[in-house]
Amino acid sequence: MNASKPEKGKIISFRVVARLKKTLVDEGLVTKEQLTMAAIKAQQEDETLGKVLIKLGFVTEEQLIKFIGDKMEIPYVNIKNYTIDRKVLELIPEKIARHYKILPLFKIENVLTIAMPDPLDVISLDEISAVVEGYKVEPVIASSESIQVAIDQWYGVGTARQGLIDELVEEFADTVKEEERKPTREMPDMRLRLEAEDAPIVRLVNSLIVQAMLEEASDIHLEPQRDSMAVRFRIDGFLYHRQELPLNMTAPITARIKIMSGLDISKKRIPQDGRMGLIIRDKNIDIRTSTFPSMHGENVVLRILDKSRETPTLSELGFSEEDLIIFRKMIKATKGIILATGPTGSGKTTTIYSAINALSIADKNVMTIEDPIEYEIRGVVQSQVNIQAGITFANALRSILRQDPDIIYVGEIRDRETAEIAVHSALTGHLVLSTLHTNDAVGAIMRLCDIGIEPVLLESVFNCSFAQRLVRKICPKCKKEYQPDESLLKRLGFSLSTKFYKGEGCEACGGIGYRGRIGIFEILVVNKDIRALIVKRASEDKIMEVARSQGMKTLFEDGLLKVMKGITTLEEIMRVIEEAE
Repeated sequence: MNASKPEKGKIISFRVVARLKKTLVDEGLVTKEQLTMAAIKAQQEDETLGKVLIKLGFVTEEQLIKFIGDKMEIPYVNIKNYTIDRKVLELIPEKIARHYKILPLFKIENVLTIAMPDPLDVISLDEISAVVEGYKVEPVIASSESIQVAIDQWYGVGTARQGLIDELVEEFADTVKEEERKPTREMPDMRLRLEAEDAPIVRLVNSLIVQAMLEEASDIHLEPQRDSMAVRFRIDGFLYHRQELPLNMTAPITARIKIMSGLDISKKRIPQDGRMGLIIRDKNIDIRTSTFPSMHGENVVLRILDKSRETPTLSELGFSEEDLIIFRKMIKATKGIILATGPTGSGKTTTIYSAINALSIADKNVMTIEDPIEYEIRGVVQSQVNIQAGITFANALRSILRQDPDIIYVGEIRDRETAEIAVHSALTGHLVLSTLHTNDAVGAIMRLCDIGIEPVLLESVFNCSFAQRLVRKICPKCKKEYQPDESLLKRLGFSLSTKFYKGEGCEACGGIGYRGRIGIFEILVVNKDIRALIVKRASEDKIMEVARSQGMKTLFEDGLLKVMKGITTLEEIMRVIEEAE
């Protein structure tokens, strides 16, 4: 007996539909005859009443959405305003979302809120409830068009972009064939090689690389899990989930990438590094491959470098006008040390490349030792660390000094030996550029003293240090004025009349609200006052106090200037600075 009873949710839903029909007529949105005609047609075509009313032209989608929102107390939402947690997306598979044209928005405890164009579609609601067992589903209304766009943005590749991907994949395939004709290491596992060269696997790997390039991703992560392989793209410093691939595709996909990168597909229990060079539409693409054994298979990361992209000019990096004047003056020195500080991925190398390009090097010998060489600089002799061949920063720098250099770029000062040779190089009339992993510009002084450089030597060669971070820029396509939290504005000393901007999220930025990144900087100029403090082994706080009194801006202050100019958001600056502390 109980098994034949309709569930409580269904009873409520049917009651709501009955009330909707009456209200539609009472409010004059449709006539009784139109409603009867639509109801009959909906039953015949197994469609929802709302869809048929729209299809017959009795109401528009906008009219129906507004009506349901006003009269039936089901809220309307603008999906553009939502940033959706990947964990929420994982509750409803992409196939289900596309079939029912729904989008999960957020969950609070065991209540999952979904957007759908027809929240009175009781059959769909019940079937979705079965998919997300354990959650109570609550619908809100959104237009079908906005839901379709959001599904494309949040679950993966949109239909508008898919055509371009398909076109590029064909061009990509020809380039890859040329690359594979080059000699590679022995690959004895013939069965796996055959699977890797199967057309669907080849096309899938090619499309992933092309998709990542179109989204301007810096890295592709292929992560084998217990029951699937996760695909994630790093875009503007953040990892975004793109799709799940079947578990049985993990081995052939990994093998395919190894073949393309000249790696040994038979070796699965040791890390391997390789590369592939591709040319797509006149773009010279260098992809560096790294594999690493994990619990469920080999983790693969592809670093994408567009060698055709020109190094940005100093004025494009994000320096304020005052800091740009200071920095240009510093790099024109004929000797001394200039240090860039900040964590991995903060843009230090790009800034130094831009600095070298800004110099007139036609009459100078510029040499580098890097790990690795990221981009080729015309007119510069570049070399790379190779531990296996015995080429370290220290001994390469020692050899470079015998090459009569004017300017030397050392990728990173990691130890006392490298630091001592760098200081010696500066003392003997060379300009040395390098990087350190410290949080701020003053920290570079403390770090060099800690690893054994005498302050009396340091003060005589240290020209300046600069700290930098990368912050995301507001997407220009969906930029909109908004008002941050009032208490935060007061705490930071902003006037309540100050205009602030953020991105709402659109197709151009993948619904994120940001597109591209720019630097925020602080520059410590080592003048006579700072040199005196270095010799006295003054504390970091004391050096910072004197530098600030002489006009040095901190990273945070430089970031706030970019907020006031509408380049980035206050929330983005707060996030980056909190991570830096």
